[in-house]
Amino acid sequence: MRVGRFLVDRPVLTVQPDETLDQAARRMRHFGHGSATVIIADQPPGIITERDLLRAVADGVDMITATVEQYMTPNAVTITPDWHVVDATRTMVERHFRHLVVVDGSGTLLGVLSMRDIAAALLVERQGILAG
Repeated sequence: MRVGRFLVDRPVLTVQPDETLDQAARRMRHFGHGSATVIIADQPPGIITERDLLRAVADGVDMITATVEQYMTPNAVTITPDWHVVDATRTMVERHFRHLVVVDGSGTLLGVLSMRDIAAALLVERQGILAG
């Protein structure tokens, strides 16, 4: 099963590095995403996740003034749609990630693969085997 099959029917949530953590968190909640890809011109994408927001809260920062740039992961690990989901899962487990940014061969942002996506795919696959 290739990663590319997970990228349909799901818009990519992007934020800017100068947005506040409050703005990013509200948008992530509104769209039901556990992460947002951070777009910086002429640089590889970054990512901000629920874990980053939790870290900011635990640090006691003012979410209305602190910026995404202060808590994001710059130069996020990226994969391409032709990666096998097992390889993506292995990368997530080994690196302690819950999200991987998916780009095409030229680095254009296509989406984000999450552990939730993988769990859902495994469930569908398992149900198909049992039904089958």
